[in-house]
Amino acid sequence: MLTPSLASRRLSAVLALLVLTGFGGSSPLPANLDAVSGTQLKRHLSFLASAELGGRYTLSAGNRIAARYLASQLEAFGYRGAAADGSFFQKIPFVTRTGGQDSTVTLDGAPEPFVHGEDFILRDPAATLPKLSLKAELVFVGYGVAHPRTNAYANVNVEGRIVVCLASGTPSALAGEALPENWREQAAIEHGARAMLLLPDEKLAEGWTQAAAYARRQSRPRVRPKTATPTNAPALPTFLLSPAAAEATLSGFGMTLKQIHEAAKTGAELPSVASSRQAAIHAVENEKVEYSQNVVGILDGGDAELKREYVVLSAHYDHLPAQGETIFPGADDDGSGTAATLELARVFAEGPRPKRSILILFNTGEEMGLLGSGYFADQEPLVPLEAIVANFNIDMIGRSRAADDAQRENAALADRNGVFLIGPDKHSSQLFELSKQTNDETVQLRLDYTYNDESHPLRLFYRSDHWNFAKHGIPIIFYFTGLHADYHRPTDTVDKIDFEKMTRITKLIYATAWRTANRERRFELDVWKRPKPASSSR
Repeated sequence: MLTPSLASRRLSAVLALLVLTGFGGSSPLPANLDAVSGTQLKRHLSFLASAELGGRYTLSAGNRIAARYLASQLEAFGYRGAAADGSFFQKIPFVTRTGGQDSTVTLDGAPEPFVHGEDFILRDPAATLPKLSLKAELVFVGYGVAHPRTNAYANVNVEGRIVVCLASGTPSALAGEALPENWREQAAIEHGARAMLLLPDEKLAEGWTQAAAYARRQSRPRVRPKTATPTNAPALPTFLLSPAAAEATLSGFGMTLKQIHEAAKTGAELPSVASSRQAAIHAVENEKVEYSQNVVGILDGGDAELKREYVVLSAHYDHLPAQGETIFPGADDDGSGTAATLELARVFAEGPRPKRSILILFNTGEEMGLLGSGYFADQEPLVPLEAIVANFNIDMIGRSRAADDAQRENAALADRNGVFLIGPDKHSSQLFELSKQTNDETVQLRLDYTYNDESHPLRLFYRSDHWNFAKHGIPIIFYFTGLHADYHRPTDTVDKIDFEKMTRITKLIYATAWRTANRERRFELDVWKRPKPASSSR
């Protein structure tokens, strides 16, 4: 007869086994766990972070060479291409809006033209910059209202002209009146205006630097949606002026921006004033389309039924553009995760075949805002999202803080025995337990959940490629060893990688993913509540 304490221990062991196996039999560790090789990790990383690849920037030749290397390795391991055309390359169109920097607004008599992105921006920075070449007289129309109770257009002719008005606010005569959307632009169009220049209100004037910077960021490469949409150019070319440009424009009407702001505080009427002063607007924008690629391969599972489900192992292989002769090798970010994922692909292929299929996903465009993984998850899933059991994402697992390292930028690094885990408890308590117990039975690293805390200011759960799976309710674990002094710098080089710890982390991921791929049942989503994301890129 068992003693109560012994019975309790055996019951705990049985319950733990059930958690690990998905309530359906034993879940041994992979027989080839020790096949994970630090030598192979170093070989892959030395190539990926080499000077010849130039940093693997998303839209560079070095990125394409890295992609070819990854695909050739997967093919040699026995994976099949997962892209729609049967290849290993999921091609992604990146659109860069060009020409905005050459767009100008020039006032008669002004010494210099206004410059797009500094002196003026498009009213909607995300819209397409309209093509426009126009020279016309300026007309000030106050708040820009055309209403039976007060009409700024009543005594001025704006036909074929450029109207100037306040960007926000209404006169007191319209207090409480519900006005239709885009009423300013609509009134100008109805009266024949060709373009509109908006004066910043006090709040926008104070935050102009940030508003202009945001507008300039809109010219960065973006992924083009698979479903084509009509152009989003505004019906009336409408531009916001900087405070300095607004002052220069108002001087032609004998007004100052301060006077306009003071009147707007009380809703006082503003006069409509025509002027013989002209402005020339030259606006042009073109789109440049370039392609990058996710690298995707599948190792089919050994179970006739469960092979229709997938365990996704991911890392981003892109990094930063060179600056002149200076390159950013990205050995840790994320050459380390890429090398580890490639090594995981090898040991999965060479060991006993798991029941579920293994999908290897090397993401591009992470540094631009998780664009490659977002394209895979939101626009072109190469397997049904509902068939994905879990995603194990690896981003920066190559560094350790030495005991005598007093450098402030390295204070957040894990030491030689630690690794940060993010997300294992966000969807399923079963995944959390499997992860923890697998670590106890294998490499016995110290699992640190510092960055897993929702209150942590970096909010890293939302800032690497796993987020594009997690937001769809797919259980994830993000493996990470911390930020450091070489993050996004030319000094992120291979010689600083701790390959011994990197090997242990890769073994932990392999064992955890192996057990996940062989569970009889999927993880129960007994925790997941979709949170609100923060910024989407590190």
